[in-house]
Amino acid sequence: MSPSDSEHRASVKATILDTLQTLLKELGSGHATQHASLNASLDKDLGLGSLERVEMLVRIEASLKTRLPDTLAQTAETPADWVRAVLEAGGDHHPRERWPIIQPAREAGEPPHAARSFKEVLQLHAERDPARVHIHLLEQDLGQDISYGQLYASASQVAAGLIASGLKPGETVAIMLPTCTDFFSSFLGVMLAGGIAVPVYPPARANQIEEYIQRQALILGNAGIRFLISFERIQAVSNVLARSLLSLQEVVTSRTLQERGRNTVLGDINPSDVFFIQYTSGSTGNPKGVTLSHANVLANIRGIGHGVQAVPSDVVVTWLPLYHDMGLIGSWLFSLYYGFPITILSPLDFLTRPERWLWALSDSGGTLCPAPNFAFELCVRKISDEAMEGVNLSKWRVAINAGEPVLSPTLERFTKRFSPWGFSPRSYIPCYGLAESSVALTFPSLTEEPTIDRIDRIEFETTGTATPTSSKEVNQILEFVSNGVVLPGHELLLIDDTGKGVAERTRGKILFRGPSRTNGYFRNPQATRAAINTDGWMDSGDLGYLADNELFVTGRLKDCIIKSGRNITPQDVEMAVWEVEGVRKGCVAAFGNLDSQTGTENLVVVAETRTTYEREKHRIEAEVTEVITRKIGLPPDEILLTGPGMILKTSSGKIQRSATHQLYLKNALAGRSQTAPWLQMARVWLRSFSGVTTSAFTHLGSMLQRSTLSLTRTAVGVTFGMLARLAPSPTAARFVVKPGACLLAALSGLRTSGELGQKDACLLLVNRTHRLDALAVACTSRSGFVFADHSSFATLGALEAFLLEPMVAINVQERQSQGSNPLEKTILEYLNSGLSVVCFSDNPVGESPERTRFRAENFAVASSLNIPVVPVNLHDNGDGCLESIASEPLVQQATSNGLGSVREAVRTSLNQTKLRQCQR
Repeated sequence: MSPSDSEHRASVKATILDTLQTLLKELGSGHATQHASLNASLDKDLGLGSLERVEMLVRIEASLKTRLPDTLAQTAETPADWVRAVLEAGGDHHPRERWPIIQPAREAGEPPHAARSFKEVLQLHAERDPARVHIHLLEQDLGQDISYGQLYASASQVAAGLIASGLKPGETVAIMLPTCTDFFSSFLGVMLAGGIAVPVYPPARANQIEEYIQRQALILGNAGIRFLISFERIQAVSNVLARSLLSLQEVVTSRTLQERGRNTVLGDINPSDVFFIQYTSGSTGNPKGVTLSHANVLANIRGIGHGVQAVPSDVVVTWLPLYHDMGLIGSWLFSLYYGFPITILSPLDFLTRPERWLWALSDSGGTLCPAPNFAFELCVRKISDEAMEGVNLSKWRVAINAGEPVLSPTLERFTKRFSPWGFSPRSYIPCYGLAESSVALTFPSLTEEPTIDRIDRIEFETTGTATPTSSKEVNQILEFVSNGVVLPGHELLLIDDTGKGVAERTRGKILFRGPSRTNGYFRNPQATRAAINTDGWMDSGDLGYLADNELFVTGRLKDCIIKSGRNITPQDVEMAVWEVEGVRKGCVAAFGNLDSQTGTENLVVVAETRTTYEREKHRIEAEVTEVITRKIGLPPDEILLTGPGMILKTSSGKIQRSATHQLYLKNALAGRSQTAPWLQMARVWLRSFSGVTTSAFTHLGSMLQRSTLSLTRTAVGVTFGMLARLAPSPTAARFVVKPGACLLAALSGLRTSGELGQKDACLLLVNRTHRLDALAVACTSRSGFVFADHSSFATLGALEAFLLEPMVAINVQERQSQGSNPLEKTILEYLNSGLSVVCFSDNPVGESPERTRFRAENFAVASSLNIPVVPVNLHDNGDGCLESIASEPLVQQATSNGLGSVREAVRTSLNQTKLRQCQR
């Protein structure tokens, strides 16, 4: 190395360290500056999140006059990685010319109004104008055009490959791909083959791989996928997932399928066939897959077209992820139906350089573009005037803001910031939708600026009445943005807690129905019954009110904080805390925590900060208290400051308040830390062996090379499970299942205590506390019992479920085929043989006892058979031991007192048991 090279390397190192320390000081991370070295971990030592890494990337480029790969912001683990990237980049600091976006010469033709499926939509466009460009796919400074003919040809080849590989109609295929050409051909290829597509997001960061795999394994297991279409760079992740998914036949690439396929005849598709499954991103327990038929999606897209007043000259632009409903349906499939050209860039390209989004709108002549509220806010804060040189936003006539709460200050800031480049405030369209309605449900008028309703805060929070106010006091005002009116052919209904409709300007639960509404959740009849009533109304889970027939959404029902008789919206609290210096913007969670002494909820605020100085923390806590009190008129009961990355978020960036609340209850927020990627992968590989069941013996040879613990667990589960299947009845099987369950629990690190059982047969109603709760019940039983159905195993791994399966009274398929309530006949048979029946609650793991929900049919059966109900509280006593505590039997008197009273008695019993344990 020459002296000049050595000096250059030293200069780069010094500049990067200086830039890093300056950024850390600005972020309030004075303590982290002491650890700022070239080998420091950007996550663990310096606490730099995604947006801070992007800021660092931009500053390094400006200081060293170079151009770095956009992916570096996400892939770099230490400052040394930045040094190497700068040295490799050399002196190339000039932005490359943007990919020219050339639109079709002709406007879009008449949309396929008569199409009954997306197969017909695709075929029509491919036959009518195969050379017409459908997609302009941008990747950083490069691009690629995809025509309708090319898309149909590649999708047909993928379909032929899947059929040749053995895919049957109605089977599920997961698509784990980023924004790329293979996604489009794979998604439509699954559809042409008669399969059901299950889009899931690919891993983004190596240091989050373990959490990613655990999450995706739940989704893919619930979907029962036959094939996983992925890409080579994450083959190791795909292989780990494959080991734990018994239904999975093959992990394959789109290219392999296209090479494997031969010409084949594609079958017909019915409008009622499931098109794809959209898994809700916020799920923290059992994943819920929203099934959407061709008819659902077509109805919603036609409704969106009415809402935006689609015209043949429209042009769509999006950076939204294609595994999310706004990106998949509201952007791509919408443009496919109407024949509009669409410009697509990846989410990472947008987050790294938000100006790329506005460049794409300008270069393409974009007229329609949806995005969530944070994207508009990010543009205001991160895009410089220099980056906007030459941009023209005057053609952007519909800027849909949806997917998360629409904030009026964001509307004002974005309009003020970008009006010099042609953006009109009339372009703003705040909408409301949800995956269960395909994507969209309400649209405002295009002829007016957004309607902002300013109402009396105290009255709304205490009585639910949205009374307009002219007050100027911040703590007396709430602002909500109108989401418009319901789509044609759809209906809205707002009800109170008793199920009665509410008056105008009165808060209620938002229910809806219409042709866009899902028929239910995939392989989850309990969740479907809980969400859709007999009249076809579906509970959105959201709260809102109507004013002049327009919908104002006020928040999620499950997130509402009830304090001192007031219903407080958590987003209102969180946004106030964002403005406190030292708090990470967008990284605040507010939730209610029940105080059994006062009978009301405490307002708990968790906020991420980088500072580790106690004096600075005291200052932040004081200011947080001040801004919340000023905003809502009440101080918080508890403020918890935690480090970066502690607050859980969904894949689309929304705060997971319920999941964060659960960490808070376990005192685990301050203890979360990042684990090395190689150690995460090792743990996941070991855990994946629990997915082996009856096929364990065929895999025994390969498993001998793996961990002794995994091999022992598999041997115990399979051996005892097979022996239990040889027993003539569940009565006999329990003598094998119980010791097997105890051994498996011990090998899984689960300790249990207590004894369950009654002298006489009864109905045991058990709350959800732990992933292995069914295993804990089997360990602590002292008498014969059966599980009501397979839903008891919803949170178990395949190995534990295999062991306990001989103790199931009736499976889900039998229940569906036998009618609405085959449970009564089944329970009667087992009770007459002296066996108790175990029914788990329908709640996710960790739900508080006072909110526990059991199916009404359980109580109806117990009432009709005149048998006692025994509430069972599975309690984590704090040292990793699950204790089973049975309450006194509750004798059914439902005919005189009503089933509701019995349900409340069960909740009360469970809650009292929990309180007694806490006091102990």
